[in-house]
Amino acid sequence: MGTQLIITCEHAGNEVPEEFQHLFKYNPEVLETHRGIDIGALELTNTISEILKKKPYLNTVTRLLVDLNRSTQSPTLFSEFTREQPLHVREKIFKKYYQPHRKKIEEKISQVIEDEEQAVHVGVHTFTPIWNNEEREVDVGFLFDPRSKAEQHFCYLWRHELNQRSADLRLKMNEPYRGTMDGFTTYLRKQFSGDNYLGLEIEVNQRFTESSLKEEWKQLQKDIGNSLQSTVQIFNS
Repeated sequence: MGTQLIITCEHAGNEVPEEFQHLFKYNPEVLETHRGIDIGALELTNTISEILKKKPYLNTVTRLLVDLNRSTQSPTLFSEFTREQPLHVREKIFKKYYQPHRKKIEEKISQVIEDEEQAVHVGVHTFTPIWNNEEREVDVGFLFDPRSKAEQHFCYLWRHELNQRSADLRLKMNEPYRGTMDGFTTYLRKQFSGDNYLGLEIEVNQRFTESSLKEEWKQLQKDIGNSLQSTVQIFNS
């Protein structure tokens, strides 16, 4: 069975559609922080996609409007800026921004499976270096479900390939988050069997996006893309 790679980025931008801009009137600055956007994730996704010649699925509307990487039951699906809005407003946001992105990807996975191939889904994310006043001791994290031997195997291969290119990086498994937390891949694993669908996420430390690390950031993006390309080839061999 061959594989088809699907690249997504749920927090690629911090855009606010005009009709909802008033919701951020008193705190527009929050949109520029890690709460409003996965800083650097769009650039990283585009670099990976160029290397692998795969068009990515991007969502560029801020997660503070609605978080596409949360389930419908999640208390953080809507942020403090939107959760107190009337039901009809939340429904409009949900139907216009949440559902189309996720539906497109579900349909793509279904199509891959119908073609008798295995869907390897990589969600691209970045994370803030400091959390609860503590520095996170991870540069790149690979997230997967440890109960899935295929997902685990893929991520260990990927970590090895990236380590060959960037030996000084702190590469961790299921950090800074667990791969089984409430998220899009967790939802998709319930819709498709483990034989047909691998749900993986890569998390990259936002410290690399600082202007003083411009060259390192460019190189890291290339290394991640090239290591993923090698991993796919090895995984398929």
